[in-house]
Amino acid sequence: MSAENDQLSLAKLRQRAGLTQRQLADALGITIKTISAWERGVGEPHLTIPEVKRLMDVLNCTFDELLEATQPRS
Repeated sequence: MSAENDQLSLAKLRQRAGLTQRQLADALGITIKTISAWERGVGEPHLTIPEVKRLMDVLNCTFDELLEATQPRS
């Protein structure tokens, strides 16, 4: 398995939490289009601290995991 496959992503965090894009979008009060863009790396989350906390709660992840999952891919 390559290192790229091992890298944590928002999609992997979402899937690990057992959520669809629709469920995540609804939980955060945003659109599926936004979730899809984040997962494809087309856009990145621009969130307030309370929104980051909510995302971590919904995904049941740590700040470090969220940070890793949102790093640009090289």
